[in-house]
Amino acid sequence: MLANLKNIDAVYWQNLKNGDTEALGFLYDKYVDKLFIKAYKLTNNRELAKDAVQEVFLELWRYRSSITEIQYSQSYLSKVLLSVTLKKQKKEKSISYGQLEDSFISDELNIESIIISRDLENEKEKKLQTAISMLSQRQKQILKLHFTDGLSYEQISEMLGINYQSVNNLAFRTIHQLRNLMYLLILFIFL
Repeated sequence: MLANLKNIDAVYWQNLKNGDTEALGFLYDKYVDKLFIKAYKLTNNRELAKDAVQEVFLELWRYRSSITEIQYSQSYLSKVLLSVTLKKQKKEKSISYGQLEDSFISDELNIESIIISRDLENEKEKKLQTAISMLSQRQKQILKLHFTDGLSYEQISEMLGINYQSVNNLAFRTIHQLRNLMYLLILFIFL
């Protein structure tokens, strides 16, 4: 079934290359929410994230004839999104540079809070990586396939040859265990 899902996307990519607007609509409907979440995480700005996602699909349409064979749709779209987002952020920063320059002195406190916020985020990331390292190989594999590769539990069950409910249960227990490990790691710091 997983191979069929890849083949379905491949058909739509080919149709898009041939100028089929319905193929673009299919890819949009299938991936827009995931791309928006990624864009929002990158920008922390809803409007910029929405614009970036729209730009991804405009780029796909604009350059459809040069699209090569796409094996992993979400990965490809994520790369296009990253490129578009970086360009938009760069453009936005150059526009707002003059405004930042005018308010630099009064924003000193905000810059300090941004630095503190980044430090806290880095610390959380380290703790998350430590907690993940404490999981079993199967648990790590489920997390990677679902959260990094974007596969559904049904796709994971087919890929690993495990029934759907077992994958669902394992994912639930893994996330629960990860939360508990994170809590313990944070608690350990304050003791």
